[in-house]
Amino acid sequence: MISEFKNLTEEESSLMLMAPALVTLLIAGAEGKVDQKETDWATKITHMRAGNHTILQDYFQEVDQNFTDILNELIIAMPENTDERAEKINSELSKLNNILPKLDKKFAVEFYKSLLSLSTQVAQASGGVFGYGSISPEEKKFLDLDAINSPE
Repeated sequence: MISEFKNLTEEESSLMLMAPALVTLLIAGAEGKVDQKETDWATKITHMRAGNHTILQDYFQEVDQNFTDILNELIIAMPENTDERAEKINSELSKLNNILPKLDKKFAVEFYKSLLSLSTQVAQASGGVFGYGSISPEEKKFLDLDAINSPE
C-alpha cells in the first residue's frame, strides 16, 4: 500500500492507480484507433518513473506492476467510438478532483504534473520526425487534462 493513500477508500486508490492508463488511452485513442506506439511508450514511461527517486516512486512502482494489464482491460471495456470513449475517460478522471484534496499537497501536485507530462509524452510518441514531435489536433484538445483540477 502506498503510504499517501492511507486516507483513501479502496475505490479511490484503485482510480489513482488506474489514472496513468486512463490518460494513456485518452491520448492514444484521440484520433480514433488506439495507437500502439503511444501505448508502448506509455508503458516504458511508467516503468522508468518507477525507478526515479521522487515522491512518486512508490506510486509508480505500484502502477508499473499492472499498467499493461489495466490498459488492455480499459481498451476492451471502453467504447470504440472516440467521442464516447473520451467522455467516459474524462468522467473517470474528473473523480480525481474529490481524491486529490485528501492527499498530501506535495504528492497531489506532483501526481497531477506527472499526468500532464504523461499526456504530452504519449502524444509525441507517434508522428513527426523519427516518431517524435507531432501532436495532432485531436490529441491537443485533451493534453491539458481539463477534467482534472490542478491541486495547486
